[in-house]
Amino acid sequence: MWPWGSAIFSLAVLVAAICTAGSPRANAQAEWPGADAYRNADKDAANWILPARGYSGNRYVSETEITPENVGTLKKAWSANVDARGPLETAPIVWNGTMYVTSSHNDVYALDAATGAMKWHFPYKPHVIAFSANRGVALANGKVYEATLDGHLIALDATTGKPVWNVVAARDTTNTFYTMQPVPYKNMLLLGASNGDWGGIGYISAFDASTGKRLWDWNTIPGPGEPGHDSWSGDSWKRGGGAIWSGVAIDPATDTLYVDAGNPQPDFLGTVRKGANLYTNSMVALDISGAKPKVKWYRQFIPHDTHDWDPAMPPVLFTGTVNGSPRNLVASGDKGGNFWVLDAGTGAVVYHLAVSTQKGQNTQPSRKGTIACPNTNGGVEFNGGSYMPETNAFYVPSVDQCGIWKSQGTATYVTGQFYLGGAFPPLYGPSTGYVNAIDIGTGKFMWRKHLAFPQIGGALSMSPGIVFTGGVDGDFTAYDAKSGNVLWHYKTGMTIQAPPHSYVAGGKRYVVVAAGPAGVNFADPRFSKGAPTLEGRYSHPTSAVITAFALP
Repeated sequence: MWPWGSAIFSLAVLVAAICTAGSPRANAQAEWPGADAYRNADKDAANWILPARGYSGNRYVSETEITPENVGTLKKAWSANVDARGPLETAPIVWNGTMYVTSSHNDVYALDAATGAMKWHFPYKPHVIAFSANRGVALANGKVYEATLDGHLIALDATTGKPVWNVVAARDTTNTFYTMQPVPYKNMLLLGASNGDWGGIGYISAFDASTGKRLWDWNTIPGPGEPGHDSWSGDSWKRGGGAIWSGVAIDPATDTLYVDAGNPQPDFLGTVRKGANLYTNSMVALDISGAKPKVKWYRQFIPHDTHDWDPAMPPVLFTGTVNGSPRNLVASGDKGGNFWVLDAGTGAVVYHLAVSTQKGQNTQPSRKGTIACPNTNGGVEFNGGSYMPETNAFYVPSVDQCGIWKSQGTATYVTGQFYLGGAFPPLYGPSTGYVNAIDIGTGKFMWRKHLAFPQIGGALSMSPGIVFTGGVDGDFTAYDAKSGNVLWHYKTGMTIQAPPHSYVAGGKRYVVVAAGPAGVNFADPRFSKGAPTLEGRYSHPTSAVITAFALP
């Protein structure tokens, strides 16, 4: 090649590179996470792009900056106020220095992850058919996706917050709404329907991430001719419940989706739905490699539940050491106070451990009233926990409380109303909580802390040996992963019902958590009879706040 030919070639390469870098496709690849980023999200030290960090659902971070020795020096780095009309349950998504969070009424906020400064705000006014709660957004293809309390799925421009499209995603908006955070997988958004106490049937759906078009549904209640249909007497299956409240776990290597289905209904009246009531109160492993999901296995935790003890915790996939050998496992917990560790390939029970007081587990609600533990807001709640390989332990908070259960003996479906067959039980006795560390090698407690208030904030574990979690009293705490000793805590003055996350922005590692009003489940005196109450101190704060912490 002639010398000037080489120069011309180099110039052409440079011009092509500049043009390619300026193309929408190249910018999209550089600016937004792609398939590889999601598949390897649990190895990305800087970002947090899926609800529970990675597809495994394990809120665990391998990092070295924050340690048991220096965590005591954590300081508030910034805070950002959001709509305070209800409790905050949002799981922040962080990508390239921007954090995306939601309020209880579906407002969406983009914040600077290093300062908390607002980049944009999308207000929304849903028709609330049940209660106000939202667990966050999904980020994909330059869009932010949110599922709403009135059954919509909305796509926003991730840079500006402007609406791109809005579809009615719920099949029946009179009894179905969304609290779950959408999960991007391949070209799909996976989303579970919340209708388990309002007379609907639960289902998980896949939507086209580009258009919002429904691709498939899988019903948690089997219809006529489907396996498990005979576990429902008469036509009780038609309003059988089985809501999908929280998140999912996915094994991309096998295209297996792990999902927990909620309680049967009417909640407190089992006589009208005789049988095991599949697939309620079950973990189900679905093959989602084809056009329609197929059941690979299921494990029903509590057949024919009459106490609203559904597995609210999202499944967590991990490889733990059992009897000295590595084993692929999946964990979950339910509101009946049970913690379950299953074989991820077969669903066989490896361990079953009670993490809350259990009493009257085999009783039925009666007209006179029966005492059973835990209450409907007890046991393991919707944020779940995490596994730490360094300790071979699983860390999960739980709620310890009992209730008085009554059933009226009949249940009538009325559009837009609870379909319960009784009233939600008032508390009987104290309402407290635990932080539990479970040794996966033995299935026994490594340690556990009994605390004065319910613990529902979920657990974030970090490899140097730290576990972060928060309680409804607003105390955000770091524990030593090996001993359970308190290493640091911060009083938010509000209620923590959201999971802690961690990320890096501007070269600094942050830990972030949301706090806000207590909500009816933990502030209303009806749920606190004879027990410590948050009424007055925590139930009516003037704001809801996202707070980030960092080392000085």
